[in-house]
Amino acid sequence: MARSPFLRPRTPVRAITAVAVTGALAALTACSSSTSTSAAENGGEAGTKEIQIGLLAPLTGALASDGLGMKQGAELAVKQLNEAGGVNGYTFKLKVADVQSQSNDAVTKGVQTLTDDESVKAVVTGYASTSNFEIDEFAAAEKVYLIGGNTAQTQEIIEKDPAKYPTVWSITPNYDAYGTEPVDLAESWAEQGLWKPRGKSAFIVRSDNPYSESIADGLVKQFEAKGWTIAGQEKVPFGTVNDWGTVLGKIRSADPDFIVNTDYQVSNEASFLQQFLQKPTNSLLFMQYGPNQPQFFELTKQQAEGVLFNNLAGMVPSPDYEPAAQLQKDWKAEYGTDDVDPQGVMTYVETMIYADALREVGDPDDALAIGAAIGKSDSERASGRIAFDQATHLAKQGDDYVPLQSFQFQDEKRTLIAPEKYKSGSFRLPPWMDK
Repeated sequence: MARSPFLRPRTPVRAITAVAVTGALAALTACSSSTSTSAAENGGEAGTKEIQIGLLAPLTGALASDGLGMKQGAELAVKQLNEAGGVNGYTFKLKVADVQSQSNDAVTKGVQTLTDDESVKAVVTGYASTSNFEIDEFAAAEKVYLIGGNTAQTQEIIEKDPAKYPTVWSITPNYDAYGTEPVDLAESWAEQGLWKPRGKSAFIVRSDNPYSESIADGLVKQFEAKGWTIAGQEKVPFGTVNDWGTVLGKIRSADPDFIVNTDYQVSNEASFLQQFLQKPTNSLLFMQYGPNQPQFFELTKQQAEGVLFNNLAGMVPSPDYEPAAQLQKDWKAEYGTDDVDPQGVMTYVETMIYADALREVGDPDDALAIGAAIGKSDSERASGRIAFDQATHLAKQGDDYVPLQSFQFQDEKRTLIAPEKYKSGSFRLPPWMDK
């Protein structure tokens, strides 16, 4: 039997959610013997009506591992909602559209498929396109759209006229911290004597896409502001990169203190690491996003030891944080692993936020009211406390909201080394560096 999926809202939905939790738990205790009773306790009649929740996900192509995580997260949320009797007399079904490798054509086709289907009342995703152009399509169709990735693009689109996007919300904060935190941590490790940069030099590798470029630009700016020298920069085409020889040749020639690779595709970053380790430099190595994915460790195993990475959207991996601990338990029960996919965390959380808003509003066809309820909500979720900035429609960032989590692979596992509030370990020099 599944647990009640409804977590702890902090705003007006609290009272309504508390009633829903009581009803859902009572139904589960009775092993859901009466669908009619369970649905009624969640605020409606028997769950005979079905709502489709759309999912945009890259199920094929180089990003398919991300897409699988998105699908698993949404599927788990839908399963738990239905096992709890649904919401306001409605049960849920997932409708998936494959955006492949984020090509505009594939995303456009997926968006059209979901907006044309009147039974699809909301759409969730980790990310769809590289530019988030689909935000305008969902807003025009008055379709609820919850997104996680590419927040710089989301902010750029929405902050010009937030009132134009009442149904579009991002559960992920502004990415500005991605462009500062690795530098600030490196500075703190040097101050603590945990490592000694020889010349405060950094080499930046980026991919030709907005996500990678914006983070790389932020890191360059922060490194320079802290008195570092940019020893070199290289840009690779967006897509599969098998041979990193030319880039690594330039890195070895520069011999920097700190290497950053913001190409977030898992297979690319895995091959970069493997080829780097054939002749490593005496450098810290930070890789954007890719090591968060279970596939990265599957490809690299012990070679990953010492790699640094971070995440703004994944589960807060603290045993003392109940929403995350519960999701980890449920994920293992469903998928056989407690390594919860960060993309799955996003779509799981998005689906549950939509369900809570539907419970408050009641009418799944009133997308504007549901969008307003989402925007006003404030709740504890597996990825942190989610409340929204009304000017950008992004989640708020910070240790008391959605925290930026910094990790290092240590002893064949991901170890959280910052922030202090949640950390489970401390920075170590990677094994390829001089002690």
